[in-house]
Amino acid sequence: MRALNTQLSRWLLGGAIYLTGWYYEGPALQAAQMGAISLLLMAGFFAALSGDTLRIRLSLVEWMFGFAFLFAMLVAWMTGNWLSTMYGAMLLLVLLSAAFLVRQSGAAQLIVVFRWAYVALIATLLVLEPGPLFQSLSGSVEYGLGLVRYQPLGMNPNLSGLVYGGGAILFFQRFLAADRNLHKLFALALSALCLSVLLAASARASMLALAIAGAVGVTLIALRGSRRSRMALVLAAFAGVLVILVEWGAIKDYLSLILDVDSPTRGVDSGATGRTDIWRAGMELVFSNELLLFTGRGIRSALPEVIGFPVESSYINLALEHGLVFGVLIAGAFFVTACRALRQGLNPGQFRYQRFIAGLMIIFLLAQSIFNRYLIGVGNPYSLWILVLILQLNLGTVASRSPTRQRRRAAAAPALDRGGFPSLKPHPTAGSN
Repeated sequence: MRALNTQLSRWLLGGAIYLTGWYYEGPALQAAQMGAISLLLMAGFFAALSGDTLRIRLSLVEWMFGFAFLFAMLVAWMTGNWLSTMYGAMLLLVLLSAAFLVRQSGAAQLIVVFRWAYVALIATLLVLEPGPLFQSLSGSVEYGLGLVRYQPLGMNPNLSGLVYGGGAILFFQRFLAADRNLHKLFALALSALCLSVLLAASARASMLALAIAGAVGVTLIALRGSRRSRMALVLAAFAGVLVILVEWGAIKDYLSLILDVDSPTRGVDSGATGRTDIWRAGMELVFSNELLLFTGRGIRSALPEVIGFPVESSYINLALEHGLVFGVLIAGAFFVTACRALRQGLNPGQFRYQRFIAGLMIIFLLAQSIFNRYLIGVGNPYSLWILVLILQLNLGTVASRSPTRQRRRAAAAPALDRGGFPSLKPHPTAGSN
């Protein structure tokens, strides 16, 4: 039963991730979002029920997130904002579920569940929306509307940039880790497909965020990486420069079109006044009330339908919803975790590039969050993955007094099928109860 409950929690988590990729407006969106949260909470419940969770004390980040969500919920309750109060309670339950999931003995395989959920989403796009995807990818322009931006499964183009830009990093990490050429090819193809969705959506903030994450990664590897990784960088740079020199004209024309640089509203002549005006209005609202500056207004209290305009920055959004103190602490937790993962990934003589790429995943989100409000969220696949990743990277030491029990639990870790996806077949060494 233990192995079955563990595998059931993984399948429920996979279903939750998949549902968060659907964003068609109307009742379907509400059903998908609520269904995803329900599946996520059930995944945490079965993870706890399995008895396969290790006794690892709460990390500082978990305490901080918990207090921040609880405080925001209390603020919303005291101000009579019942919707925000429910959001706070929901985030607390999600945090609890994620805490159980990352403490399972085989929690290192959670990333496999996320990758396969992404595979299912990409397959769905190719089956249901191949026309719109390739039309937008080709740079289709409609008179009076401008560039046609792809919205995968109804998702906002800016959000899809986060989701599929992050997906490209997830699969690139798999490409580096795979030991078989076929697995490497499969991961590289999926990474390319994610980048194709990003280009089709013309999500420029996410493109910039990927560039920043890439620049950070290249710089750190050049300074502290192994000789082999440095050589790989030199070869990749040489190949990239060669392609640019040969196809510069076509590349320039395509990027000018897909980035919409000539648009009167999105192009370089617009001066980015739309977003900067929104940021200015958001900052004025942050400092408009001295009490709310420190207490915040409650989770989801800065939605456009509440304050009258969209807050296109996670950092302004954190200040509005959680207040200045908790907002800085939350953003700081992401930044410190990313820096620690990058440093640990490049320890001299003990290179761990999987952890290094995990740090770049967070850097990508931090950079993208300057322009969008998705730093704290569970309603899309990548924000949900980052929440799980943050908890995993900050787990404390094992407090169990029985090493024998720990080894027994590790032996009962879920079996994986050949594709790396958790199987529902019980592990042969797992006991039942």
